[in-house]
Amino acid sequence: MGSTELLAMKRRLKLAALERRLFKIRHDYQLLMLLHLGSKAAPMSRSTLAKQIDCSEVSFRKYYNELADGGLIEIIQQANDKRKKIVQLTALGRKALNVYETEFNNIMNS
Repeated sequence: MGSTELLAMKRRLKLAALERRLFKIRHDYQLLMLLHLGSKAAPMSRSTLAKQIDCSEVSFRKYYNELADGGLIEIIQQANDKRKKIVQLTALGRKALNVYETEFNNIMNS
């Protein structure tokens, strides 16, 4: 393995540690959820988000419940249909994503 590959692995390990520290995530789908929600101004339906990150509904429910329990996302039931739920970042989730972006850039530029 060459120095370029070692540097890439070192960066990925630093990013993984950053992700665990900021978000307490256990799966890459959770990071995808946060990044996707962070790129959108408005909340989105649970099913739309699951489709956009290509995650099964069963796995998605488990992962987003963990993020909600951690205070990073908020799950809101629709008043007109109790089965439909929308998902959005909380203030804590937005703040964590901002820190992530800054530290991500630092790691990638080191």
